[in-house]
Amino acid sequence: MVSCKPVACAALGAALAILAPGVQAREPTAKQVAAVDTAVARLGEAMRKADALEKQGRFVDAEPVWRDALNQRRRLLGERDPMVAAGMQRLARNIEIQGDYKRAEPMRRAILKLLQTDADSAPIVPEAYSALGYNLTMQGKLHEGAAQSYKALELLRTAGKAEAPEAAHALSIVGLTLDKQGLPAKAEPFYRRALDIRRQELGENDLDTATSYNNLAAALSGQGRFAEAQGLFETALAIREADGTVPDLVAQNALNIALNLDSQGQSGKAKMMYGIAINMWTKLYGAEHVTTASGYNGLGMNYYRQDMFSMAAVQLGQALKLREAALGRYHPDTAESYGNLGMAERAMGHEKEGKALIATAIEIDERTLGANHPSTQALRKALASAPPVLKTESVVVDY
Repeated sequence: MVSCKPVACAALGAALAILAPGVQAREPTAKQVAAVDTAVARLGEAMRKADALEKQGRFVDAEPVWRDALNQRRRLLGERDPMVAAGMQRLARNIEIQGDYKRAEPMRRAILKLLQTDADSAPIVPEAYSALGYNLTMQGKLHEGAAQSYKALELLRTAGKAEAPEAAHALSIVGLTLDKQGLPAKAEPFYRRALDIRRQELGENDLDTATSYNNLAAALSGQGRFAEAQGLFETALAIREADGTVPDLVAQNALNIALNLDSQGQSGKAKMMYGIAINMWTKLYGAEHVTTASGYNGLGMNYYRQDMFSMAAVQLGQALKLREAALGRYHPDTAESYGNLGMAERAMGHEKEGKALIATAIEIDERTLGANHPSTQALRKALASAPPVLKTESVVVDY
């Protein structure tokens, strides 16, 4: 039987603006061409449907459609075609947006392996390393995530692309791995370099430029430079709101602004921004989604700072429930929620229950972040004395 791969690749190139012609063994019959055209049309329809669902925030509904589209690519092109990797990327990204980085990890590894075996895919291998580094970092596997991200930077430098937008992406993820290790001062120069590249190559109003403004602001806020961070957060928010296509990141920006305001003692303004973030995420993903948990956690700590401990415990308990269900017990975000809820319980006079929660948080952080991580040390201090307010600043890397 005549292989349909050359025809399928050409048709996919027309449909997806990615031309991947092969070497045709012999002229296909009209029936074969028609069959391939039908298959390509079906694939295009599946992709349009998945895109439309994601634009409505229906990522769970979109997942099986992306999976079906991936299987269609495999049937058209075979398992080893680089365009199959592109299909896996869309599916992996969908699953990551749902907060399930662990389930997406095997796909990220498979994408990298597939691209490494295709000589024509060498230019996009660094991006695959960066994506895997991001995935691992968001699981709390910080050192492994950093190693993958540094590999991406090394390949880009070797290829003479140290100033390309792809390098800005890799720099951002290296910064993220440092930020998650409690090293915002070390993350700052990576974020600054990424911002410089993106402003130069992409322009002031590009969404990736907004991401760099947000990331740099988070690093500054993590160093206590709140006033500097505020302006950068607001710049990022203005770009994202003007674009109108990234409500998830608008919500994340609102959360980061709220956290930064809270750190400056502006609880009232912060509470309003937490509400904006929670409402946007609830509309996008639902009230029970792990992403929405970040808003509950921030709002809970806002109440805590105002000595409204019972209201804080309600919000923090909801955040803990969602995080543990989605991320598992041994994740830094889950530890954060255990620690924060423990502080609220102690503040209400529930000393035994509060200390048990904080002890659990310490156990998780020691296992995932290490005994010397700033979060682990802060939790030990909270357990040994009157609990301080823990830092809850966060950072987003877009890709």
